[in-house]
Formats: sequence, structure tokens, C-alpha cells
Amino acid sequence: MNLNLLKAISSGRVQMNVNFCNASLLAAFCFSSVVNAANVSTNDLYKQYQDKPNHKAFSIGTNGSAGAAWGASTKEEAMDLAQQTCIDSGGVNCNITEVNGRPLTSNNTQVKNYETVKNYRTVNNYNIVSNGVNYTPDLSVSASAFFINNKYLLSIGNLIGNCSKLSYERNGKLVDLTVIRSDKMNNISLLKSDISNETYALISSKKKTYQGERTYSYGYDLSDMDNLKIPSYQGRITDGIISRASGKYNDIRFMRITNEINAGNVGGPVIAENGDVIGIVTSTGKESIKASMLSIFLNEQNISYHVTESQKNIPPSAIAEKSQNFTVPLVCLNEA
Repeated sequence: MNLNLLKAISSGRVQMNVNFCNASLLAAFCFSSVVNAANVSTNDLYKQYQDKPNHKAFSIGTNGSAGAAWGASTKEEAMDLAQQTCIDSGGVNCNITEVNGRPLTSNNTQVKNYETVKNYRTVNNYNIVSNGVNYTPDLSVSASAFFINNKYLLSIGNLIGNCSKLSYERNGKLVDLTVIRSDKMNNISLLKSDISNETYALISSKKKTYQGERTYSYGYDLSDMDNLKIPSYQGRITDGIISRASGKYNDIRFMRITNEINAGNVGGPVIAENGDVIGIVTSTGKESIKASMLSIFLNEQNISYHVTESQKNIPPSAIAEKSQNFTVPLVCLNEA
């Protein structure tokens, strides 16, 4: 597309009903949250983008300026023009968030052999865009979750009501989560990840809980960083024992552990010496729900999970390594 034409579209000097019949032309326009020459709101722009033909892309900056493109000959062309349109409209840290109506993630395979795709997905945790809506993380909410198979995770249930949207952080990127089911009574939630994870926890098949058994917990703390606009997380493992085989009022669904626990551990696994998950940390008061309840919950949802009969203990370093691979820090997002 001619750059002058692109700038004209960006400034709103071209009428919105311009008919781009030539297949070599690409229809694109942008808006700014401050100055909107075409009188197009964020939601209206995104809705128009959704209704347009492929190949199309949507880009938005952390300051609210955005660009959209459609009718391109390739996905890459749509991405380039949407990105450039966002930049020309004054967008700051413009990023492609969708291609052909699907969210663009770092593991997205819909744009194959396109080396520059990694340059488009750089929205930091301070300002996240999903389906045309801006979100910011509530860093006062801290919790973890862990995979029980390649796609599904378990965490606590009372976190769900505090967040408009949930994601988890992995290697500086955010991965979207879908809430499948939340059991508020037992404080368990079932989540589904947008991308697969290679490793997952093994759920203990033991039927009885014994006082004095050694336990490990794994969770995430916010790292001490100078640039808080890009928060990152540090995993940590703690050890202890089962101090009580039941919870408050002798509630057999729960147990009490002595591990050092903070908010980042909540929702994370409680692990036995053989590496099996024997519970979830449900509160900073060190109460944890037992694996037997997790099995009932997953069975009711018809979700597959993995168990082992192994009685062989493994060293804490191996438990930490395994736990780090299947446990993730949750990021609570609310609309900006």
C-alpha cells in the first residue's frame, strides 16, 4: 500500500466507505484513544476488524492507539500494515494481538516461518490487550497453579471472583487461561491453558493421610526488580511436615502443613517425598486440600490426570526441578 494513502487513512482524511476493490490494495485504518479523527471507538474498531475478510491483523499500543488491516494477500502483509498503521497513529509499543481473528501468542503456529513474529508479541505485563480490551495486572493478587495434564491446571477457587481475566507467566510471556469450573466450597478451580505444557504433576493415589509425613510446597514470588512495569516471578520450594491430618473442625477434606507459606504458594502443589502431589495450598494459614478431593473433582469433570504407585523417594532438588516445570505463577488481570 502507498505510504501516503496509509497516512491519509490514519488521519481520517479518507472516508470510511472507500471501496478497495483492487486485490492488491489493503484496507486499513487506526484510531487513538485521545484523538479519533474517524470517530471509531476501541470496541467499534475491533468489531469492524472481526467482520472483515482474511488476511487480517489487529495491533494496539500500550497508550490505546491501534491499527487494523484486512484483505491482504498474506498474513505477514496484514501484520506489517496493521503494525505500521498503529505506529503512524502515535501508538506506543504497538503489538500485533490477533491474526485472522485468532490471538497471537509466542507459540502461535498460524504464521509459519515468519522470523519477525517474535517482534510483534512484546506487550509487557503492565498493559495487556485481549480481544481489543486493555487489561492491567493486579499485583496485589498472588497465587500459583499447576498442570495435571498437558492442557489443564488446578488452583484455588476463591481467586476467580477477583479477576476479569486470568493468565500465567512463563519466560516473560503471558499465556491466557480459561476458567472451566470453580468449586467455591472446596476452594478448587479447574483452568485450561491456551497452549500445551510438556510436563504435568502426578496426583497421589494414597487413601490415607499421615501426620509427620514430610511435605514440600512450590510457588512463586514477585521478583525484586527495579522495572515494575515488567514484573517477573521467582519460584521457591519450602519443606515441612503434615502437622494435622484434618482441617478446622476436623474437616477430613483438608490437612495442615508446617511449610513456610506466603501468598505466592496459595494454589500451588503440596508434594510428597516421592514427587507426587498430595494436595493444594488453599490459604496462607497453611491449610491444604487433599489429593483425594482433587481426584473426585477431576473425575466429576471427566478430566484425565496421572497417578503413580511409586514409593521411591527422590531428592528435594529433583522435586524442585519437576515442580518448576509444571507449576506456574498466575497473573490476575482487570480491565484498565
